[in-house]
Amino acid sequence: MSTVENIKTLREKTGAGLGACKAALAESNNDIEAAVICLRKKGLADMAKRAGRETKEGMVCVKTSADHVYTAMAYLGCETDFVAKTPDFKALVEKIADYMLAHPQVADYTADEELKKIITEVAPKFGENVSLTKAVCWKLSGYCGIINYYIHTDNKKAAMVEMAPADGKCNCHCENGGKEAMRQIVRDVALQAVGMVAQYLDEADVPADVIEKEKDIAITQAKNEGKNDATIEKMLPGRIKKFLKDVALLDQPSMKDSKLSVREYVAAKTKEVGTELKVVRFVRF
Repeated sequence: MSTVENIKTLREKTGAGLGACKAALAESNNDIEAAVICLRKKGLADMAKRAGRETKEGMVCVKTSADHVYTAMAYLGCETDFVAKTPDFKALVEKIADYMLAHPQVADYTADEELKKIITEVAPKFGENVSLTKAVCWKLSGYCGIINYYIHTDNKKAAMVEMAPADGKCNCHCENGGKEAMRQIVRDVALQAVGMVAQYLDEADVPADVIEKEKDIAITQAKNEGKNDATIEKMLPGRIKKFLKDVALLDQPSMKDSKLSVREYVAAKTKEVGTELKVVRFVRF
């Protein structure tokens, strides 16, 4: 095979630039496999240099196992929107999600050595710092539970939500479109979590130190506005209540019906389907 053909083959295999392929083949006596190793070594060295650069762009991928028991959500970060939109980047994040579904027992995917290997084998062709920044894989809590998700149009913001029967019994109306109607309700809540930037599931989940910090901020702001201590004491409970409603998903006003909280919206809509569901958990990227 001629040198020109070898360069073409090497570029197809590695995605490396023309000059890099020429140099690698020269170093490897025109041996393609040796040149691939040479480029991978150089790519890995380049990645180490890039590791400190910010990954402000990226892509979310969500995949569900065939039996709907496991759902994986991964966020792969990169430096530019251009790279995030390439087919190779999309294929890589999908491969990561597939790996997560095949290995649901992993405690921390961002530290998993096999996943790191999968990423470093492909990342050099992007020429950017590429890293798995967020990843979760959920197992359905119960037979009648439902996990669904929402990914924003920018493919960078997403949320995953699980619901289960409020009474803990397996009595969902899965037939006649009931299951699909419930999946839509779960998706509505996931959309809410993304759109309203929910941080906690319930007011009770907000840590005491977070509330104290918010109180301190509110008091300082009020004093800067010239309010006296008596006035501050009266207004503080209302300020904290508003803060809790802003950050707790179930207590936020529903985007679907602002007269109802998300908790009330879920109860009303699931009753219409035939079984009242409750939100078990959520995660937002």
